[in-house]
Amino acid sequence: MAKLSDICEMVNKKIKLNNQINKALCDTYVSTENMLPNKQGIIAADNTPLKGSITAYRKSDTLVSNIRPYFKKIWYAEINGGCSNDVLVFRAKQGINSYFLYYNLADDKFFDYSMKTSKGTKMPRGDKKSIMEYPVKKFDLVTQLKSIITLKLIDEKIKLNNAINNNLEQQAKTLYKNWFIDFTPFSSDGNLPDCWRFGTVSDIIQFHDSKRVPLSSAEREKMVKIYPYYGATSLMDYVDNYLFDGVYLLLGEDGTVVDSFGFPILQYVYGQFWVNNHAHIITGKEGFSVEELYLFFSLTNIKSIVTGAVQQKVSQQNLKQVPAIIPSKDALSAFDELIQPIFTQIRNLRDENVRLADLRDALLPKLISGELDVSNIEI
Repeated sequence: MAKLSDICEMVNKKIKLNNQINKALCDTYVSTENMLPNKQGIIAADNTPLKGSITAYRKSDTLVSNIRPYFKKIWYAEINGGCSNDVLVFRAKQGINSYFLYYNLADDKFFDYSMKTSKGTKMPRGDKKSIMEYPVKKFDLVTQLKSIITLKLIDEKIKLNNAINNNLEQQAKTLYKNWFIDFTPFSSDGNLPDCWRFGTVSDIIQFHDSKRVPLSSAEREKMVKIYPYYGATSLMDYVDNYLFDGVYLLLGEDGTVVDSFGFPILQYVYGQFWVNNHAHIITGKEGFSVEELYLFFSLTNIKSIVTGAVQQKVSQQNLKQVPAIIPSKDALSAFDELIQPIFTQIRNLRDENVRLADLRDALLPKLISGELDVSNIEI
């Protein structure tokens, strides 16, 4: 059995920031905040720090958040860039395939090990020296490639499904803009169609925030992982019970609440799930379906209502005051019939990705440990 240090190095090269470097890295800066939990990758960076230093990473490196390892935040770098000092950068040594390294670090056993050796209680951090002692199985390059080929195929299918869903969402947004912002099917003069009116968000949404119950990481650690547990921006964990059952829209309340352009952080969720107290839980009224609300907020800039200098917040009161065009119920009903098949396909592909991820996670430890014989695999 080898150690992690035998197959990779931990990169510690720092870059002193200046305006030129900020501009070069503004789209590729990775912090623990924009790394998604449960091995989902990253979201677009909001901005780059204006002072201090960052760690430089290269394409094919593996980035792991070193804060609260139980979130299992990891990303295989597809571009060069920089990251915060709380993100660990691992680089494969000569003779080691970069994906083989990534899958070793993506294994739940690695995060469990990192958590056990971490320091601190409120915000535990993995001990870097101990992390490099993590036991791994070292194979020749051909065996490495055979071990990861199935995992890569599954991940490529998940990536393809995500791309299809992104395309479907863009189609739905284009349709919504065409109908309810440009009024193309209804009016040639750009005026508000008959039976439509101007109102505010308070006219079209219902809050279910009173049903939210936050759970600490210590509480969740003791639970069987069955139902999704959502935070302000993403899926955070799984728990053994649920608070909601159905289709809902989650809109970030505090923390990361808008993207770099001022549009709200949204999550279109369905099924049985739990939500903490950092996201508004919303359904529609006045004929608005959850899907139509999702499209409405996707196209509505709310930067002007965000408060808080240190921690951003979108309050219920401020959100209710956002202007909204309220179409007739007949128009909303006709549009909903048009987009429901799109969102049905989106849900189906999401569900397929969950099954694929479960399969990958079940195979991963067996493949990288040599438990499964890969000698007959052709590459």
